[in-house]
Parts: sequence; C-alpha cells; structure tokens
Amino acid sequence: MLGPEQLNITPRLAPLTLESSAAITVSEKIAREIGLSDNQVVRGVIAARGGLMKLLVNDQELDWASNKKFKSGDSIDFRVRTTAQGALLLPLSIERAKPSKTSNSPTNSRESSRFLTLLHRPDAGAIQSEFFKPGIVRESFVQGLDSRSSQALAQMMHRMRGISPGAVRDAFLRSGLFGELFLKTHVSVPIDIKQLMRKLLLVSKVSGSDKGSIEEIIDEIESRQLEALQAQKNHQISYHFMMPFVDANPVKIHFQRDAIGLDKEAPNWVINLHAETDSIGSLWLKSIVTPDFDIEMTLWAERLETAKNAERAASSLEKSLADFGLKLAKLSILNAARPTVDAAFSAPGHVLDIKT
Repeated sequence: MLGPEQLNITPRLAPLTLESSAAITVSEKIAREIGLSDNQVVRGVIAARGGLMKLLVNDQELDWASNKKFKSGDSIDFRVRTTAQGALLLPLSIERAKPSKTSNSPTNSRESSRFLTLLHRPDAGAIQSEFFKPGIVRESFVQGLDSRSSQALAQMMHRMRGISPGAVRDAFLRSGLFGELFLKTHVSVPIDIKQLMRKLLLVSKVSGSDKGSIEEIIDEIESRQLEALQAQKNHQISYHFMMPFVDANPVKIHFQRDAIGLDKEAPNWVINLHAETDSIGSLWLKSIVTPDFDIEMTLWAERLETAKNAERAASSLEKSLADFGLKLAKLSILNAARPTVDAAFSAPGHVLDIKT
C-alpha cells in the first residue's frame, strides 16, 4: 500500500562528492515545458535508455555524458539558474543508493516495477467516475462488507443539492490520497475510497471486468499520490480527486498551486472542475484564486443551453462568492469544448495555466 510518506521505495541514500559532475544546459523550450524556474532546486535521476545514459528531470529525458562513476538509479540535486539561452542546472549534491543484499530480490523488483508503472501511468481519469455513477455501485459489490464499511460508502455519496464546503473537504479527505499518512500519524478519519476498494477485493464476490475496475481505481489513486508527491518536491501543490453523488454523476476536481517565486509573492490557486451528465452535457470550470481573494472563472460548456443557463446564474454566483469573502473579478462563459491539453504538460509536478 502506497502513501505520501511511503512512496520513495529506494533504499536509504548515501551522499557523494560533486567530483566530475558538470552543469547541464537546458534549452528555453525544454525548461519551459518541464516548469523550471530560477533558483528552484530539482532532482534528476540517471536512467538507461536504449543503451544510453539519460538524466530524468520532472519526467523529461535530458542528455547525460557517460561517466563510470554514476550508474542508473543515482540521483543528483540541481539548482536552476535562468540564462538568455534557457536554464543552467548547477549540481548541489549527489546521492547513490547503498548496495543491498536483497536489491535483486523478486520482492524489490516487483516494488520497483510497480513504482515505475504508477509513475508513468496514462491519465485515464474516468475509472472512478464510471464506477461511482448513480446505479453503477451495485449491491453485489458491497453485500459482503461489514456495517462500518457499508456506512462509509453511503457517507461518501453526497447530494448535489446539498453541496457545501464541508462536503468538498470530506470528499478530499476520503479520496485515498492521505490514508497511509493518517494511519502513520494515528489520525482518526473515516474509511477512504482506496481502503474501501481493497475491502471490496477481499470480501466481495467480484471477478473479471468488475475486479479489474476496482484494481484500476486503486492504481489510479496511487498514481495521483505519486503526482502529489512529485509536485511537493518541486515546492508546488497538485491534488486530483473525485467527488461522488447519489443524485448526479461524480465531479472530478483538481486544485494546484505553483511554487513561491524569488519575490516571495504568494502564487495563485488554480481549481479545475469537470462534470458530465445527460442534462448539462460536458462542463469544465477553471477558477483562479489570487492571494487577495479575487476570482477569475472560465467555463467551457459544450451545450448552448448550458452556457445560457450559466450566464443567467452569474449574478447569483457573484453574490454567493461574496458571502464567503470572495470577489468575482472576471467570468468568461464559452459555448465550446475545453482546449485539449498536450500530454507533455500533464506529467507529475507540472502546472498548466490555460489562458483564454
């Protein structure tokens, strides 16, 4: 079971000297794609790719001069210095995994393989949403659950008309992103989605595609945990989770915040919501929240009637936000599909800001 505090599955690392390590020049285009900023500290990992040694930084492969003193798996911390040509990565420290008698054991190999599979898992993003659609969570899935787990499942399913900040917070805590952390710190919280999925695998009579769906949900959550951890290492915040309802399709939520810059100015929060139902079609809402609590919103609605309904509700939205001390500085409502995001920008730890 993976968690935010357990995801580094490599052995304890021993520091090495910086001898023979050299600065790396990164083009402006690549630096922009992988989100490098001046004075940022990033970690690179040496990996073998097609017989060549590469340096992986923020999931991007960079050329690495072969050096017998380094091997695949070694990691190097760099400080970023921006230049007119792009960015310069200046090595700070080098760490190498200590040899372990069990490093080639089948158990460690399976752990490493699973770690890499989750780290580079394609962003399907729809498995939980399909499973938690009203009527999909069938009784056959939960008939063997104990009363506590059955009650936890019922409590996870919110009502759209009763949505509140507390309900969103509850969905966030039950998302499975923090389960292991809560267990380690002895924080008493209700059963989360990942724990519930594991219970379903153990006690329910599921097989075939149903069993595969449950396993996929667990993988999806653990992949999101890795993404959150990588963002944290870059001094950023990035959390994906899903909020299920009994009277509507689930809503996918992603909130993120960039790293604090050299000017120490607090960065904006970016919150993305995606909902899709038979009545409203596909709808994306992006909100940018400034440190001054001003909000800029962009809504993409594929159906014209949904866009018109949103325009009619704009004044009500502005009043509701004001009740929470927030100011709606800008609202853009577009009768269009949300712009497609290139996969190169969706790697763990990346932050994408779509300008309209």
